[in-house]
Amino acid sequence: MAFIPLEDRLQLRVNVGTVQDPVYRTRSWNNVKPGVSDAVLHDFAEALGDLTAESVEKFFRVKIGELAEE
Repeated sequence: MAFIPLEDRLQLRVNVGTVQDPVYRTRSWNNVKPGVSDAVLHDFAEALGDLTAESVEKFFRVKIGELAEE
């Protein structure tokens, strides 16, 4: 079995509630190139987080690919 990378997705989990009563939502960006380094993607995610009024809780990199027989 082989994993053939197709694209990655960047997700930011944000708190749209309050500190005392958190409510989480996920903001997603598609078509992240699989070859982009984790460090570059993290810096980009932090920059996006700075543009939102919501509190960013976590960053996620979701790998999307095909599972194929070799």
